[in-house]
Amino acid sequence: MVGFGDIEAFFALKDRFKKWHRPEPLVTNTAQRFIHLFEAHGVARAQIPRFFGHNLTIYQVEHESELLKVLNASLLDAAATLFSVRVEWLEGATEEIYQLNHFYQKPYMFGTWLDSLLETAGEHNINGWLLTTQFKTEEYDALILMREKVGELAGESVYRYHFCEQWIFSYWKCRADIAACVAQAWKRNNYVSGKRVTTDLFSRLLTLKLIPDSERDNTRIRGQSFHAEDLTIHPDFYTQGLAEGQFGKDCALGRWLEHYERGLMGSGFGDYSSFFKHTLKN
Repeated sequence: MVGFGDIEAFFALKDRFKKWHRPEPLVTNTAQRFIHLFEAHGVARAQIPRFFGHNLTIYQVEHESELLKVLNASLLDAAATLFSVRVEWLEGATEEIYQLNHFYQKPYMFGTWLDSLLETAGEHNINGWLLTTQFKTEEYDALILMREKVGELAGESVYRYHFCEQWIFSYWKCRADIAACVAQAWKRNNYVSGKRVTTDLFSRLLTLKLIPDSERDNTRIRGQSFHAEDLTIHPDFYTQGLAEGQFGKDCALGRWLEHYERGLMGSGFGDYSSFFKHTLKN
């Protein structure tokens, strides 16, 4: 016979299950957001003064009330700049942590943008991913996510992240512009690798409300790898899975060649334009 205590225990367990699946917000004020920003990037709370500086002490970062006393606009701006996030998020004015860099129909700007980062970062301190997933409808299903090394702790690199456009991977214009961005990155030794991730992870990243590749935010970049640079050298791979049939393939190949003429397809693997011309003619 089931007693009242058993029923009560059942509903208590049910509530715990719901909270585990839909956890309550972890950050509700500026101090908590500040701490979360560092911890999600792999910097432990007690490591913040050593890593960030700005005269913060371990006592202050260990006690939220003390941290709130010293956080000011200058400190928030410095933290936002360090991790390339929106200071408005730290201030609680928006839920979106990141701004989106737009390169659709202007992929040449991707190279210009990278050059501006390289002035201070150094060529081997920037790399990233071309993330793709699988949607059944015409939704955004590709993202270029670049990361820039900003320091080290215990031999582990600490990065900041840059969201570079949201794309529809099967659309021929997007496919060509993605290839041009990948080529420009590889040309500068900023290697972009391909990763097919789950739709759940992709959707969560696309909200711009989570720190990428973070254990803290459960956003580790995991999935099946592929060679994103093949978009710049192999016509068959480049046109694989495009929408609109032969029309889409022909348009994509033509746009690839247009980008090539503008000097955007030199990924450092040689001149493959003849392969793309041959494929377009046949």
